[in-house]
Amino acid sequence: MGLLVFFASRFKFTVHIVQLILITLVIILSIVRFSMKEVPPQRAHIMGIAIGAKSTIFILYQVLTEHTQKFAKWASKKANFVLNCLDVPFWGAVMYMLFSANMQYCVGTTCAVSWVLASLALVLL
Repeated sequence: MGLLVFFASRFKFTVHIVQLILITLVIILSIVRFSMKEVPPQRAHIMGIAIGAKSTIFILYQVLTEHTQKFAKWASKKANFVLNCLDVPFWGAVMYMLFSANMQYCVGTTCAVSWVLASLALVLL
């Protein structure tokens, strides 16, 4: 019974809200890291913005089709399954790219922001 409790549908909305908060943090920190002038931004930081926007759209689709009558006609369990499966490798790629970028060159404040981004990507994985 242990882990099955966490997969109950009553926790789904709460999990979506937590994911949206973490994704918003990733997008904000990626923009902050992108605007820092110490070290030029790398591809991993730009990907954090793009993957965060993609995940936000996926979660909004799931929440809106489940909780509103207007969008209920587009609800699909198969689509939700595919969208959830797509999120895992994308966040894995962001995490891997941030870890490898941090291992190559990491200096000052940008280093701290990059490690926080990598940690958030690991949590979202």
